[in-house]
Amino acid sequence: MSSENTNNKDNLFSLLADKYIPFWPLFLGLFLLGLLAAWTFLFFSTPTYEVSAALIVNDEKKGVDDSKIIESIDVFTSKKIVENEVEVLHSKELINEVVNELNLYSQVYENGLFKDNAVYDTSPIHVRLKDPKDTRYYQNAIKKSFTFDGIKGLVRIDGKSYPVDEWVKNPLGGDHIKFISNPKFETSTDKEKSYYFTFTPPKLVSNGIYTNLYVGSSSKLSTVVRINYEDTSTKRGEDIVTQLIQSYMQKSTSERDTLAANTLAFVDNRMEQVGSELKVVEKELESYKSSEGVVNISKQGNLYLDNVGSYDRRIGDIELQLTVLRKVENYVVSKNKKAGIVPSTLGINDPILAQLLDRLYNAELEYEELRKTTAENNPILVAVRNKINQIRPGILENVNSQKANLRASLGNLNSSSGKYNSALQVLPEQERRLVEITRKKKSITELYDYLAQKREETALSYAPTQGDARVIETAEASLRPVSPKKTFVFAIALFLALALGILIVTGKELFSSRILFRSDLERYSRLPILGELAFLDKKDAELLVDNHKDVFILDQFRHLLSSLGVYQRSTKIKTLMITSSIAGEGKSYVSANLAQTMAFSGKKVVLIDMDLRNASLTTMFDLEDRDGVSDFLSNKATIKTVIHKSDCANLYMMPCGEKTFASSELLSSRKLEELFDTLYGTFDYIVIDTPPVTMVSDAAIISDFSDKTLLVVRHDYTPKHIGKRIDETLNNKNLKDSNIVFNGVKQRGIATENYGYGHGYGYDIVKPQKSNTLLKGITDFFKLAPTLETLKKLTHMIQPTKK
Repeated sequence: MSSENTNNKDNLFSLLADKYIPFWPLFLGLFLLGLLAAWTFLFFSTPTYEVSAALIVNDEKKGVDDSKIIESIDVFTSKKIVENEVEVLHSKELINEVVNELNLYSQVYENGLFKDNAVYDTSPIHVRLKDPKDTRYYQNAIKKSFTFDGIKGLVRIDGKSYPVDEWVKNPLGGDHIKFISNPKFETSTDKEKSYYFTFTPPKLVSNGIYTNLYVGSSSKLSTVVRINYEDTSTKRGEDIVTQLIQSYMQKSTSERDTLAANTLAFVDNRMEQVGSELKVVEKELESYKSSEGVVNISKQGNLYLDNVGSYDRRIGDIELQLTVLRKVENYVVSKNKKAGIVPSTLGINDPILAQLLDRLYNAELEYEELRKTTAENNPILVAVRNKINQIRPGILENVNSQKANLRASLGNLNSSSGKYNSALQVLPEQERRLVEITRKKKSITELYDYLAQKREETALSYAPTQGDARVIETAEASLRPVSPKKTFVFAIALFLALALGILIVTGKELFSSRILFRSDLERYSRLPILGELAFLDKKDAELLVDNHKDVFILDQFRHLLSSLGVYQRSTKIKTLMITSSIAGEGKSYVSANLAQTMAFSGKKVVLIDMDLRNASLTTMFDLEDRDGVSDFLSNKATIKTVIHKSDCANLYMMPCGEKTFASSELLSSRKLEELFDTLYGTFDYIVIDTPPVTMVSDAAIISDFSDKTLLVVRHDYTPKHIGKRIDETLNNKNLKDSNIVFNGVKQRGIATENYGYGHGYGYDIVKPQKSNTLLKGITDFFKLAPTLETLKKLTHMIQPTKK
């Protein structure tokens, strides 16, 4: 079974090799053109490199939580979600900031011989616009040439000099412009180079970066975010990724610092108020003690004082909470009118309120960002606005509920404190007054200490920490370009060249309207194909076999006669008629050479040209002025005067005679029967050349006198629609014992020397190679045609030629 599969594979490979290897010059030329095209593409294309970086994000659902010490220091840091941070890093707002920071809207080019090269790290200057959003810079896409004097630090444009690193008047018009010198530029080597700069709208640059930028997490369980970016300049790509990370971290840090600063301002303001109150109380206590001479308080008074102080502290806390709640309420109510910062919720131990305020603050930030780039009626903007409107009532309801509870608690505390105050009235007036002042001082002092603690916590949030993200891989470009890949480009070019060659060869043969394959004949007709005759040049085709130096030509006709059975003693073939479907298929050439080949065997042969309309056979033997068939049939000549001896021994020729268009009438006369009766008794073989069967009825009339008919079909000449009607035509003409000869078979391929049309078109017709040894010729022969038919052909090839 394995051997059968191997044979099938070998046969398929041999079939493909035989089909396309003859056209190797075509494939070689296409391969060279493909390689040239690939090299040209690589030469004019700009290589692209990949820049990669990675950072780790503190995700509240993944990874390890921060230590308690860090949390206590940075109370304003909120943990991130990796998916959200990926979107932030890939946001167009952040990319726009990168474009403006790196001046990517301006590009400097170096004039080259074949193409202009964009320079970034080797550019002598970088160009910055004061207002990159001004559309006047980008309307006409002007290319402004300049020269740079590195020694003097001047940029010359249109004959004017401009200093570097200063805002100067824009030579293109519009707002001011700054030429920033590049410290890496080598003035000594690049003096002769010419440059120009042009501007591109920042939005287009941002869209290009957005398209080539990839941001994503390494895996579902990882908090590592990977950034990949492709750029034609390695330095520019690294700068873009580095700036993107820096802008992201600065944005995150600035939001935290803004919140901490607002909270610190609120605490400082409150401490200033409480400090003033504390100074007033201390001054009052000092004055009272001095004026009244109060030194000690009784134990009962101390007890009452402690209880009242406890209630007063609680009342102070409730009043502080009410103050904070009022500020929160004012913030939520006034938010419809103007923007602001979320007030601190110090002293409020309600996580729901804190979460609602955080959600409101984030939603308002999102709304402000979207409103800059989208219309008011945008569905996304409307959804965020509705979200804000839904959060506010919840906050107000929560605040009102807490205020009601606090007021109720305040009432109870005031009532309890009043009882102790009444009890204190029984004490001496001085002692009671001292207790009141001391109690007030203690309450204010505790409040001041609490605010001081919160102030220190807020101030510590400014301390440098690792933040919400940290870089674990800095931006680094690949050593080799990621596109275009040379191996891939050359492989594609060779593949396309191979496909184009196969398409040309297959298309030429598949869509040809003429018969090219022996298999076509076998499919169109059930008639046997006796043999194939090799293609000869027009000059060689006019020669008879005795004039050819190559024995191979004669051997073809010997093989054809052998297939006809002429050499078999048991076969009784006397008359052989040769015809074709249309003119030009080579029937006269076949007739003449078959007749001459028969004569070589010592038989007496007569060749008759009965194509009375087109006497090509007569012309071949130079008998145009001699009497012929038409003269005999019209009683203008006798049988002796129309038969002429040829230069070849045993071969006689009967020319056409006078040309006539009434050939059917002449052939229908009794003189034709008389002619063949005479020839039957005189010659061993009679070879008749007749007109094409599809044009006139002459062949049908003559077929009554023939023993066998040969229909000549010419390779790459006979139309396929004619080949499909061969059987029908011959049946209608009643031609006897018809056979087909495939004539003019060309060698398949380009730049070939052998006769025959190559493998895949039927049996090969092989010309013996010019070799000093018979063994090499036999080996080459068997390589080309390893069939049983080879033995027959080889036998005729090595037989001595008889002339």
